Amino acid sequence: MTVRSLQALADLPRPTPRHLVVAALAGLIAFLSTLPGDLAQPGRMTLAVSGLAILGWIGTRIPESLVALAAVLVLVLTGVLTEAQLFAALGSELIWLLLSAFVIAAVAREAGLTQRLVAPLLARGMRVLPFFLCLTLAIAATGFVLPSTSGRAALLLPVFAAIAAALPDPGLKRPLALLFPTVILLSAGGSLIGAGAHLLAAQAIQGATGIHLGYLEWAALGLPFSLLASLIGAGLILWIFVPRKALLAPLPRIATPAPDPASRARQGRIALVLALVVGLWLSAGLHGIGMALVALIGALVLLTPPFTSRKPKEIFRAVDTELLLYMTATVLIAEAMVATGTDRWLAGHGLAVLPARLSGSLPAVVALLSLVAVAAHLAITSRSARAAVLIPAVALPLAALGHDPALMILIAVMGTGFCQTMMASAKPVAIFGNAEEAGFDQRDLIRLALPLAPAVTALLIGFALLVWPQQLAQLRPSDAPRMQPAASLVAPAVALVPARAAPAVDATRPVPRPALAARPAARKAAPARRQADPGLQRLNRLLRPAGIRLIIR
Repeated sequence: MTVRSLQALADLPRPTPRHLVVAALAGLIAFLSTLPGDLAQPGRMTLAVSGLAILGWIGTRIPESLVALAAVLVLVLTGVLTEAQLFAALGSELIWLLLSAFVIAAVAREAGLTQRLVAPLLARGMRVLPFFLCLTLAIAATGFVLPSTSGRAALLLPVFAAIAAALPDPGLKRPLALLFPTVILLSAGGSLIGAGAHLLAAQAIQGATGIHLGYLEWAALGLPFSLLASLIGAGLILWIFVPRKALLAPLPRIATPAPDPASRARQGRIALVLALVVGLWLSAGLHGIGMALVALIGALVLLTPPFTSRKPKEIFRAVDTELLLYMTATVLIAEAMVATGTDRWLAGHGLAVLPARLSGSLPAVVALLSLVAVAAHLAITSRSARAAVLIPAVALPLAALGHDPALMILIAVMGTGFCQTMMASAKPVAIFGNAEEAGFDQRDLIRLALPLAPAVTALLIGFALLVWPQQLAQLRPSDAPRMQPAASLVAPAVALVPARAAPAVDATRPVPRPALAARPAARKAAPARRQADPGLQRLNRLLRPAGIRLIIR
């Protein structure tokens, strides 16, 4: 080894304490994944890869897309996911929806339609604080007409770009970029079509209690909570990222040039197509055409000469390919969590935290469920997947302890609205975080999440204890079956018996339990059991798709 090589080694950057902590945590995660346990090998691998991906997103400066793609490749190479699943995910409905939304947004932006929509806000010369609050209410209102947080984010991205380009202070771009995904996610709970998880929750509530939640009933339950959560999020963004002197600083009146008659006519045609797209989204139950297909039709129409003068290949350059790959990777990680049963394993261990003596305490159960629902986005990045796991694996078992199933399900689904901790936690965060004009990174998300998470949790607990029980009591039909307090009043303990996981990772349901006829004949001579509780039987029928069964000992 020469003096020159020694000098080159000395010039290498030394590891910082953060690098050492990240390396130590990565080694700890890898070591824990090798320890024996009740989780199968594919599940342990998925849990370890997800933990390492979260560590990479939070603790390193490696681009989030590279971390996500590396995690998916490890899952494929280790056999947790198949190559067919990897390539099929690129053709999922979400990818086509985002691709179409990018094309629609590019055409609308090129025609000046987005600038025309935000012109009234910019022309008023409002101060920073009321401007952000009015913008919060406007973003929240879009949840009643756009049935997807991803679709809202993709269509509101050009609106953000138009406002950001017109702001006189560059320092306001970062809080503005954080405001859009925060309000999109927190306000979605006010609308039944705001997220697919709400439809799943409404169906589960009707099956468990007989309460039918329509569009207006859901708004009565979720809108006050979602609106307050959105305003709290906007207030924290202003408090953390905007200097105190700038809060009441007036924004200059920004006059946007009036379009010429030809441009105005073209904007009208594009607005008509957008209205038709939204109308078809809202009436999907009548015609049966999916959101992605409707958006693709709208994008194809807008690529024709009456709507744009640019060539299609120029429009397609506006599609963020990195974001599409990143979304595909996060969806695959979520699918691996579900397919291997890791989500149910985590939910079961979360229930074990509640002491038996507190199982009958409504405040304790509400607090536990609220914490689990708010923190679930750290392990399950899909909002619908979180609801699909929390409702059968956490909410309904807690209801069997003697609590209202409708209240438990509502807490679980409303808590899933908070998912702003990481870029990979929610698709709207990734969409705005990867935008060129955004200007925020993972550290900014952590700074916002630290005060916002306890604030949303406290608000959720307050509504669950003071507001929603009275509202649900008014909505409950008089002939609805009432759930029996099977665990807290009749038996000393309730055990969760998970079904055996299927040997193949690709399975979407656990292996069905053997029929009664296949049991040994000696069981027939056993003494007759007492009649099963009807309420417990209803809960077991709802829990059966998740592979969970409640037993009274």
